[in-house]
Amino acid sequence: MATETEPDPGSDERSRYVDASGDPEAAVDDGNGDGADPDTRALALEEARTTFDYQVERLREIDAKAIEILKANLLIIGVFVTGLSVVGQTDIDVRAFVNPHTAFGAVLMLVSTAIAGVTYTTSNLRGGVGRDALEAALSDGAFAERLVRSYGEWIEYNAAVTAVNDVLVTITVLLIVDSFVFVVVGIGVGAADLSPIGVWTSFAGLTLVLGYLTHVAYQMDHVGSVGSSEDPTTATFDGVRLSKGATRGQSHDALRRTVRARDEGTTEADERERHSREGKT
Repeated sequence: MATETEPDPGSDERSRYVDASGDPEAAVDDGNGDGADPDTRALALEEARTTFDYQVERLREIDAKAIEILKANLLIIGVFVTGLSVVGQTDIDVRAFVNPHTAFGAVLMLVSTAIAGVTYTTSNLRGGVGRDALEAALSDGAFAERLVRSYGEWIEYNAAVTAVNDVLVTITVLLIVDSFVFVVVGIGVGAADLSPIGVWTSFAGLTLVLGYLTHVAYQMDHVGSVGSSEDPTTATFDGVRLSKGATRGQSHDALRRTVRARDEGTTEADERERHSREGKT
């Protein structure tokens, strides 16, 4: 007959963990005191490292795109200035082509060049273990768990950096497209010799149309949780937005935090602590 036995007061927390096979010995903690399965911890670490590596590559792609755009814009501006100096020495009258369209297109080109430079300089990845962490690994039995948690913080931080850079590079590309459209239309308007009213009317119409299309293009690369399971019994992870880092709203918040931190001279540690407090509220 089965009898109820008293729990052994000398047993530690490890005896409470039993794996799926029902064998308590198979799920015994490895001495870290956290009860985590070493295989699960290893899998989590592998996934975290994969995500982190992709974030690094993604930011490198954005930086490369930004620097290529910067070089191309500077080349175009240089050719344009050289062309103006050459034309100025001839009898060609270019005043008809100096209109709101071409002027605004030139401004957009300059702004996109500046944003491309800012995009390249804002990348600031976080990750990796330093000397102190390596020294702690020699004496800390929970180093593996701590490393997994650290990867989580690094991934979250790098996602915010990716979101900010993606916003900047997207704006840069869209401004370049708009700039070319304004310049091309401006040349056509100058060749058509429209009246001042016609010039400003066409400029206003083009601005409204391009403004709407630019807004749509800026927002359309972010979608919601398409294909996510709505079954409450199905446990899944939300995942990380690898390519864009975050939604547009979250990207704007990250950009504001970045600008505010630089304006106020906030240190990285202070900003990280404040962001942690906001996440708990």
